[in-house]
Amino acid sequence: MKKLDISTILASAIHESKNQVGTLLYQLQGLKETIGSNDTNRKKVITIEESLKKLNDEWVEYLYLYRLASDGYDLHVDTLLLEEFLDDQVFALQPSANAKNLALEYQCDEGLTGAFDERLMTAVVSTAVYNALRFAKSKIIISAKKQDDFIVLSIEDDGQGFSSTKESEEAFLENNTGLGLYFAELSASAHVVADNIGSLKKQKSDLLGGASLQIYLPQAQDDFIHDL
Repeated sequence: MKKLDISTILASAIHESKNQVGTLLYQLQGLKETIGSNDTNRKKVITIEESLKKLNDEWVEYLYLYRLASDGYDLHVDTLLLEEFLDDQVFALQPSANAKNLALEYQCDEGLTGAFDERLMTAVVSTAVYNALRFAKSKIIISAKKQDDFIVLSIEDDGQGFSSTKESEEAFLENNTGLGLYFAELSASAHVVADNIGSLKKQKSDLLGGASLQIYLPQAQDDFIHDL
């Protein structure tokens, strides 16, 4: 009897679950439109909606993870204007921040560009922000900068920051299944230019004093011609 490919079965189940969550989100949006802004139930509906959005993003992340781990994902690297990329991330994640009364903003030099897989980095940034929402006291900042031959994306908060234990550090990117950090590392390391490999770095936030996750994405020299 031929053995079943359990990973493919699980990936298919996740894909179907993601579609069902999408349907629930559509129905919930219709329900929210029928509830007045002063209705006490509106906040409950918004909380449920944001939880479903997070779950949907996690399903997308797991599908990418499956493809990355099985070499079934082809990296799609495009040159992007970082200001536009970060603005898109804040726009998509702002409702989740608002639901927790947290400020979410981005910082980036005007005209800065970078080459990377937009879909993967969108998933990584959203994963980091969702987890920062658990620790931040009032603010989260997403930023981008050029450092040597890398573009560095940073997600920082004003929470308590990382403690001295490895377990506490990894809690910043750990979701309920414990795959958040692994997915982020795998996504970063999939970006390779010459001898430079993408990586993650965890440290104290210089901007806000809490935790900072930095994603290093290697760049070809041609990607920085606009700065000359």
